[in-house]
Amino acid sequence: MRSVFSPGGVQGTLNTRFTRDIIHTIATMSGRSSPTIREHDDLEDAAPPFDSAHADVILRSCDGVRFRVSKAILALTSPVFSDMLTIGITATQDDTYDGLPVVRMSEDSTTLDLLLRFCYPVRRPKLTDLEDVRRMVEATHKFDIGAFDDVIEDALKAHLESDPLGVFAIAVANNLEDMTQTAARSTLGLPLSALVSPESESVVGRPLVTLIRYHTECAAAAAAVTMQREFPRREHFTDTRHHNMCKSCCILDLHGSSLYAPRYLWKYLDTAGRVLLIRPHVDAIASLCEITECHQCAYGFKHAEGTKELRFLRYEGKSFINRTFRAI
Repeated sequence: MRSVFSPGGVQGTLNTRFTRDIIHTIATMSGRSSPTIREHDDLEDAAPPFDSAHADVILRSCDGVRFRVSKAILALTSPVFSDMLTIGITATQDDTYDGLPVVRMSEDSTTLDLLLRFCYPVRRPKLTDLEDVRRMVEATHKFDIGAFDDVIEDALKAHLESDPLGVFAIAVANNLEDMTQTAARSTLGLPLSALVSPESESVVGRPLVTLIRYHTECAAAAAAVTMQREFPRREHFTDTRHHNMCKSCCILDLHGSSLYAPRYLWKYLDTAGRVLLIRPHVDAIASLCEITECHQCAYGFKHAEGTKELRFLRYEGKSFINRTFRAI
């Protein structure tokens, strides 16, 4: 997982400009209203272990929660924290509480608690909620923390099936190119009308147009496969009415080829084409079986290999699905 700071050439430590921005922000925020004892007394203390008497700095969340933390632990975790807790504190040392310097953060208490529990040697919370995953992605990027990239990537992948659009939105917003492509492909498992997510507010403009075009073009490419007539086996398709074929249901291809095949196979391909136009994913057709209405054909296969649909899926289906997958 790539850090958003990497494209600018920043490796390992903050550049001077970004450090000045942090200091300026902290100084500006502290200058808006001079901290008083009463102001600090109105705040809440964070849950353990962020209420330790051994802390040497307080991080104050934007929603008024004090996190008593160790500068050494945070500095080892993040170069941004390292600079912020040294240069930044010097710039705003007039803001103190209980004799400890206070650093006002733009993150809310939920985000800080989540991030700090990953930084501290305590049990890490499970990222089962996509909103928490987004919080971690944004926070680790902001503070240039790469140690949790694998954990975050696994958490994003775990939400691909249930909320591919949400993962796509988070990946786009944070410049995660590989995950953006993975999430875009996962959206093919759903119709465009079903692509909704609480995280989708950030997917606007060009990314949204690109995703819709990608989904539409994949649907067209997948559906086009159902119009192809190049199958590896010819047991089910022939240029003439084969003597082994059922005369009551073997019909000519209605889409213009010179092939004859049982009606249920043409129906299968037509149905698959319509399904793929809406949901261009192999899962949409892997289990697509129609029961034939021809009792003569059903009897002919009764003691052989099951229904004719299953025979088709066994012989031709694997090739058909593979070609559909390559098309999208």
